[in-house]
Parts: sequence; structure tokens; C-alpha cells
Amino acid sequence: MRIAIASLAFAALALTTPATSHGGTLVIDPTSDGSLYVCAGCNIVSEGDYVLVSGYIQGDVKFASGSIPGTITQALLSLNPYGLPLYGTEVAIYGYGTAIGALDDSDADAGVLLGTLVLPATLGFGEDAYFDVTNFVAGTNAPFLAFNLRTTDTDVFSSLEFNYGHPSQLIVTTALPEPAPIALILAGLVALGGIPRRGRQSRRPFR
Repeated sequence: MRIAIASLAFAALALTTPATSHGGTLVIDPTSDGSLYVCAGCNIVSEGDYVLVSGYIQGDVKFASGSIPGTITQALLSLNPYGLPLYGTEVAIYGYGTAIGALDDSDADAGVLLGTLVLPATLGFGEDAYFDVTNFVAGTNAPFLAFNLRTTDTDVFSSLEFNYGHPSQLIVTTALPEPAPIALILAGLVALGGIPRRGRQSRRPFR
């Protein structure tokens, strides 16, 4: 009887214990970055240089999504200056999913407006400004996650080829389910399963 009560209590504990999670932070460098010249007669794609954003010149940064595991709890896009001063203190961030990892003409004017990043006035070389893109990253199913940058003034951001430490990055925090509660449930069920067998043991006949 005591065994049965203990087993039932153990199984109940396993079923009611909230699932905890262990997450990790993944820092992803771009697969491609550069500028897009959205003007009549212009060669649109400029890749292999710094990320220039200025009026009709749009910046664009792409990241591979295949390495992101688990449930996304936070995602941040980081930008850091390659040229100072930054004249465009407000940068409009557009997001879109794509199957193409390199910049191409279709990236011009692409994306849905995610919001505006207000750059700190004191932002210097080697320092990052962060923009929250959690909902976009968590809700976009595509091989590559891309961000189109636009401003009415002029900003020069770091790139893969030109930077003071690192390019723009996608910083993703994920949560992975903790397997311990499942193990507790299984152990509790196994313990419960052994109780009836003890109750069916035959008694020695009285003589």
C-alpha cells in the first residue's frame, strides 16, 4: 500500500512539475551584405564593400536560418558603424525571407517595415546598436532572413569585408525543452505498472 501511494505521488509530481528550459545564444554572421542602388540606370547590387545607406541607396544584410535550433525567445539585429559620423540617426528596418543567400536585384525595395532603429548619438567604432526582430525571425520560414536598411541621410555600417571587429550580426536566443519531466513521468508510470502484479500473487493454501 505504501509503495502504491509513493508511486502515485511520484507520477503526480512528474505530471505537475512545470517544464523548464535550457537555451543558448547563437551569433550569426551574414552570408552576404552590401548596398542596393535603387535608381534609373544604376547597377543595383554593390557587394564586397561596406554597407552604405543613403536615400536611394539601400543597405541589405542576409543571414542563413538553418543553424537556429529550438524555440526562439529573442532575436536582435546588430549594426555598427564603419564610418563616422552617422548622419541618418533613424534607420528604417525592413524584413523578408528569401531562398537566395547572395544579394541580387530582387532585394531592392524588398521587405515589410519592422520598425525604426534610432541610433545612439554616442555610437562609436566597435560599438553595436540593436534592433529587436524577434517576431519576424520566429514567424518567418525561409532559408535566409534578410534585412533592408533605409534612411534619408547617410550612414556607413560595417560589412563582412570592412569592419572593426565584426559585421552586422543576428543574435538569436533559443529555449530547448528540458527532458527531465518526461523521464519522471515514464518512471512514475513504470512504478505504477508494477503494483497490480504484486496484488495478483497467489496465497499459500492453509493446511
